[in-house]
Amino acid sequence: MNNKKLEISNCILSFRLAFESLSHNRGRSLLTIIGIVIGIAMVIIVMSVGAGVKGLILSEIANFGDNWIQIEVNVPSASKIIENSKAMASGVQITTLTLDDAESIKRLRVVQNLYAAITTQAVISRAEEKMLSIVFGVSAAFTEIDSAKVTQGRFFNEIEDKSAAPVVVLGSDVAESLFGNLSPLRETVMINGKQYTVIGVREPLGSFGFVNVDKIVYAPIRTVQKKLMGVKHVLWITAKLKSGVNPEFAAEEVTGLLRERHDTGSPDKDDFHIHTLIEAVKIVSSVVFAITTLLIILTGISLLVAGVGIMNVMYVSVAERTFEIGLRKALGARDKDIRNQFLLEAVMLTSVGGLIGIFVGASVSILVAVIARQAALSWDLHISIFSIVLSCLFALLVGIFFGLYPARQAAKLAPMEAMRVE
Repeated sequence: MNNKKLEISNCILSFRLAFESLSHNRGRSLLTIIGIVIGIAMVIIVMSVGAGVKGLILSEIANFGDNWIQIEVNVPSASKIIENSKAMASGVQITTLTLDDAESIKRLRVVQNLYAAITTQAVISRAEEKMLSIVFGVSAAFTEIDSAKVTQGRFFNEIEDKSAAPVVVLGSDVAESLFGNLSPLRETVMINGKQYTVIGVREPLGSFGFVNVDKIVYAPIRTVQKKLMGVKHVLWITAKLKSGVNPEFAAEEVTGLLRERHDTGSPDKDDFHIHTLIEAVKIVSSVVFAITTLLIILTGISLLVAGVGIMNVMYVSVAERTFEIGLRKALGARDKDIRNQFLLEAVMLTSVGGLIGIFVGASVSILVAVIARQAALSWDLHISIFSIVLSCLFALLVGIFFGLYPARQAAKLAPMEAMRVE
């Protein structure tokens, strides 16, 4: 019983001495704690923002539903590229996906409708107002697949598409920038020096990922191909599937058709790639996981640097209190009492820094979520228990790992030699 009381008494004494020592050197302790706070806060923020970005992208993808596939151009294997010296000289531009491919895909029994698309940048102006915008060339069926509506006027029809009519539908920000409060309908704008008639304005959509959709101008795909870009290919085709059709099965059907049309024959020669919702989710999840892991590793390195700072502080503390260590040992303090006292100081530093770091990290994560929602982004706040436990555990391990060696060195000091230092 007496031994137990003695252990409790020594433990209380160690806490009191550790607190007094850290309080006595407030500036040094504060600087050490700041390093831990930054590292721990960054772990919380990185994991929270990573989950928020993943949720944002997946929610945007889910808005399309699960009954679609997207066919995109794809750079083929290196052997085929080498065969094409012209492609090598021009930076490998794949031009084999065309509107004829889109028409063939549309005739498949699994496809309900589709649109082809191509994009370019152009200067759009009216009177003295001008801006650089993305011009989105799409088929007339675009609005039957995309859920966004045209709030003023109308979208272009198939006749205007096939005749390459000089008409455009403006994103809401473009309309506001060029026309202010005036109605842009039936007015003309200049795109790369050529006149186009405004026939509609899309509803405000906000940002898709990191692209402001309201700054996009929509035009018939053949208009963009012939009058703005001088090309015949498309960049992608988005197909809406009939009810009940499995996207993976539809992807196989389209793959077979395009391999026959493009005469590729085998997967390694494919100049196209087909995405489904399942594949998109996998890609987004893997990319976000990789980026989050990399950032956590970098954050871990910053915590290790903070740990080196703790070790340095503990060495200085041992050097300053050598006489105190010798006196305590002369009065009966055991090696483990001295070791535990200094180890406890290191753990207290990291624990305080860890708790403050968790609070700062959570606060910044909440602030990011609020700002994202104010920007009309579909952003969910994620502060996982795992990130908090990971932060606490890492802070504790840093304190023990970097505080243990200086604490053991202090415990090994001989009483008489230590007292002679003073």
